[in-house]
Amino acid sequence: MQLSEKHIDFIENSLKLYGVKSKALQEDLVDHISTYIENQDSNDFNELYQEALQKFGGYASFQNLQLETNRQKFAKERVVLNRLKISLGLAMVLLLVLGMLFKIMHWPYASALLTLAILIFAFLLVPVIFYAGYKTSIHKFS
Repeated sequence: MQLSEKHIDFIENSLKLYGVKSKALQEDLVDHISTYIENQDSNDFNELYQEALQKFGGYASFQNLQLETNRQKFAKERVVLNRLKISLGLAMVLLLVLGMLFKIMHWPYASALLTLAILIFAFLLVPVIFYAGYKTSIHKFS
């Protein structure tokens, strides 16, 4: 069966209606359902559409796919935030130790190094830590 734009729009709208919000996931599901329908010999779109839904597990499985997509997206964001926290923390500690060493040895730029370490902590590291905690708390509730 050859699908028209009307059929594809119907599939897209029904996926939106049943909770598939991710555009990439929606495109993949439309592609899979369309391919299944086009490879069948019958010309009854409604019957083939219902068969395709049953083959792919129905709307409940689409919602589960959306949840799994959200979990994977959150896991990637969490890895990036953790790497950022570690990098900023290491930079801050390195500048702090160097600043203290310079201060003890009475070398120039000691105050600049200490000030830079405090600025990294106050304006970069602390907001990233709070943002990571915020994202984690949101994910736990959803």
